Amino acid sequence: MRKYCSLLLLLLTRMPVLAQERSVSITIDDVPNVHLYAASGNSSGLLAKLDSLNLPVAIFINEGNLKRNNAFEQNKKLLQSWISRPYVTVGNHSYSHPNYGETGFEAFKEEVLKGEELSREMARQAGKKLEYFRFPFNGMGKDSAEQARIGQFLTAHRYISTPFTVESEDWLFTQLYEKALKEGKTEEAKAIGNRYVDLSLQLFEYFDGVALKVTGRPVRQIYLCHDNLLNTDYLPVLVQKLKEKKYRLISLAEAMDDQAYRLPLHYHGNWGFSWLYRWVKDADERRSLMRMEPADKEAQQAYEALTKSKK
Repeated sequence: MRKYCSLLLLLLTRMPVLAQERSVSITIDDVPNVHLYAASGNSSGLLAKLDSLNLPVAIFINEGNLKRNNAFEQNKKLLQSWISRPYVTVGNHSYSHPNYGETGFEAFKEEVLKGEELSREMARQAGKKLEYFRFPFNGMGKDSAEQARIGQFLTAHRYISTPFTVESEDWLFTQLYEKALKEGKTEEAKAIGNRYVDLSLQLFEYFDGVALKVTGRPVRQIYLCHDNLLNTDYLPVLVQKLKEKKYRLISLAEAMDDQAYRLPLHYHGNWGFSWLYRWVKDADERRSLMRMEPADKEAQQAYEALTKSKK
């Protein structure tokens, strides 16, 4: 409790600084969502919403998604639509989203190379580079040796390994949201969407405080979310709320220009948590900060129940 109060006090005393300097890059994993695209009559609602938001985003592509149904050629057009948008930065998220810590170096190396076969050429045609890579599950390897090995491979292939600082379990909320909509429970779905936005805002406040504690200043945040129905409907709401809180919406390149992303990583396991925690040298302090992180326990319990019901 004492540590929590200290973190809260630090955040409150630095609010004038935060109000002036807070910024975030929106990044979207698991692009493209071909099932949602097909269900929407070969239309991406999320892409349409982003067209109207006038902000930069980065996408991380799983080319294996293109073969998740029988509409491969149509799905390629969807991917090209994403990549061709001028506000989109392009990234590789591996071919089929395996966990590097489980697959090992040789198999994962092939996943990286296979995951760029179409998107690299599409990016070139759009006048862009494919230079960012994000690990599936944000698992960078089971130990420091494995992390160094894949890091050298990515560097040799001119990839920038991409971190994140804030993530709000949209992958969990979207399953609850889609279930409620499928059952015709529109008010329940709306409540789930609003809780997702509320939790996200709490997490931004919390990690702004962690950034001050860990680095002594505001950090350009990198938000991780996914190509799903929840974000189709509620990412614009979250973006508006962030703007109201005076966040600047910036590109991934501008975010990663922050010197904080040059800090040494003190965590060398495969868990995929925020880089703000990975910059904490003391493991006990890291665990303490992680325990204080805001969470929606009710949503987590509902998700666990939903998962069990599917077995």
